[in-house]
Amino acid sequence: MFKPLSTAYLAELLRYLQIGQGLALFKESTILNSFKSTGISLPNPDPILNRFTYNQESGNSSLSGLSDYDWRKMDRLAKKLSHSVYYLSVQNELLRHEIDRIKQVLATKQKQTAELRKAAKLYKEKIQQEKHTAREAAKEAREKERAKKAAQRAAQKSARNAEKALQLSQKGKRKASQPSLQSRKRQKRVVDAADATEVLEGASAAPTISTRHGRNVNHPNRYR
Repeated sequence: MFKPLSTAYLAELLRYLQIGQGLALFKESTILNSFKSTGISLPNPDPILNRFTYNQESGNSSLSGLSDYDWRKMDRLAKKLSHSVYYLSVQNELLRHEIDRIKQVLATKQKQTAELRKAAKLYKEKIQQEKHTAREAAKEAREKERAKKAAQRAAQKSARNAEKALQLSQKGKRKASQPSLQSRKRQKRVVDAADATEVLEGASAAPTISTRHGRNVNHPNRYR
């Protein structure tokens, strides 16, 4: 975000400095004319020598032709020019410090951005690690729950099997006890039959009772 702003600011600053120092006026034509007027290219000392060959009278007359107003005006212009040069030099120094400060700010921002990216990366890795740990813990909990339920089902199945085995054992015991009960019942019936036979024999041996008219009286079995 700061790179385009910094580039534009530096370009505008350089343009301002070039205009203030007259650098923007340097063109190919002016440079060639200056070389020609100074005798640098093509080498010719006459333009410079001609400036110093004027006669003393013309120089004195030209200087004496200036009035006090002109001298004061020239002095004011010289002071103004000096102030302008000083102002531009101060501004140049201030701008240089401002550029250094901006560079420091940009370096600090870049350092902070790098640190933030590093912290964000570490935070992301930590979150992923915590999610992985949570998934592993949930998986382990599910496995424990499944093992617990399997153990409960196995215990219930063992209990049902034990109960069935107990029921089968009791049923076998009842079946084993039934023949002895039936044999005891048969023995009782035999004894009862023998007793009944003895009673009948006793009844037949008892004297017969007759009525006054000569009929035999048969007593019921319960009175015998």
